[in-house]
Amino acid sequence: MGGMHEQYVQLYNAVGVPFAVVRRFLAERSLPALDAPRRIGVDWLREGETHLDVDLAGLHLVKDVCFRVTDFADVPGHLPMGRIQLSWEPVEHKDVYPTVNADLEIEPIDEHRTMVSLLASYQPPLGRIGAVVDRVAMHRVAESALRRFFEGLLVEIKTNARATTA
Repeated sequence: MGGMHEQYVQLYNAVGVPFAVVRRFLAERSLPALDAPRRIGVDWLREGETHLDVDLAGLHLVKDVCFRVTDFADVPGHLPMGRIQLSWEPVEHKDVYPTVNADLEIEPIDEHRTMVSLLASYQPPLGRIGAVVDRVAMHRVAESALRRFFEGLLVEIKTNARATTA
């Protein structure tokens, strides 16, 4: 694809949950967004085969993808930090649909709050034509889908934290 540039989506938010609690949720994979099928506009949340389902201005697109989640890893350094790597890869037509790779990272802000970040990247398919389509519309679709996933994950972190302290 010579000369084509990767596109990036970066999302982050603080949650009022201690780092150790969020770390445990991710290490134990106890958050449904990382394992169970769930529809949040884009149904690409289950590890294994599932599908990308996008409704864009009346055009309904469905694409089979494989969602993968790596095990939680502590990131070496002076400050505590953890990471899970995620990917959404098309099952067919890999030349037409992008593979999305993302790092979900956590780090403590203080003893009561944790910063959660999703750093995602993909390379638009179809060369120059794909780059133009991505600039015009598809980057917004990708960002919106990742934002829905990320916001759903944040809700699950907060909900699980309330349930474990109740």
